[in-house]
Amino acid sequence: MARDYAEYTAEARRRFDELWAVRRGLADRQRRAVEGVGHALRHGSMDRAIPERRLLYLDLTGPRPLAAIALGDLDTASHITWHLQGVGITPDTAMWGTVREAGQVLLEQRRVGAPNPASIAWLGYRPPGYLMALSAIHAKAGVPRFVEDYLRLQRFRPDRPHLALEGHSYGSIVAVLALEHLARVMPPGQPLVDAVVSTGSPGLPSRFRDSVESLRIRDERLFDAVARSDYIARAGRWLGQLSGARSRVGRELGVEARPELGLHPVTGHNSSHFVPGSLQSVYGYRDPGTTSLRNIARVTTGLAPI
Repeated sequence: MARDYAEYTAEARRRFDELWAVRRGLADRQRRAVEGVGHALRHGSMDRAIPERRLLYLDLTGPRPLAAIALGDLDTASHITWHLQGVGITPDTAMWGTVREAGQVLLEQRRVGAPNPASIAWLGYRPPGYLMALSAIHAKAGVPRFVEDYLRLQRFRPDRPHLALEGHSYGSIVAVLALEHLARVMPPGQPLVDAVVSTGSPGLPSRFRDSVESLRIRDERLFDAVARSDYIARAGRWLGQLSGARSRVGRELGVEARPELGLHPVTGHNSSHFVPGSLQSVYGYRDPGTTSLRNIARVTTGLAPI
């Protein structure tokens, strides 16, 4: 059994190299997942300021691949942030983009003063399509894998760095359901994580509306960010409120323009609108130069939002 992340990721890399050698013989979806992970791990495939990426796992055994990639050194990091993705984002469709976005948050965390942050781009569950996103079934199915990953971190980092979760869209539901489960099985005591951020969330289960005690996080450290033009998230909230299943939960986190700080607003629902070589005029929740990215970086490192 691995004693730390260095050993764990070295073993994961050995298994990945074996898959890479035979990738052309895999089914199309599995092959795309292997190639997506390989591209995300490759040195120079994204901004060179983003630290080295290390594979935590790539699971090809189920109907859809699962994967998680660490950015930075999890064994020594002062702050660790999980990034959970939403509808349609899987290792075979968006691994590189997911890792790059986690890297953009990490770089912003450095800018706001975190001494040694690390991130986990977590695609460890099978997200639903848009219609099934009205149900929590897929989120519940993703809880066991996240719990396994959280407990591994507890084992490898008993010194407990500053921990945060950032869930985009449906990923926010996975995040809070995983915390709720962990709160039931972990010994009582300190909070499980230091901050939770929902970006573009379609609403969280209504039982958390009046109290987040069951998540073992302080009320003021649960944040909710939704852009005025994010009609997908707002439609999900409206439908959830009609059924009584979901509500707005958490402290409002600003994502609109702050021209006095040179920061752009979020446009629409995407976590990123990044297009290589283009001059951006629209921005996602994790895009550089946005109020959203600045605030995500601040609250996931223990600072107050702007």
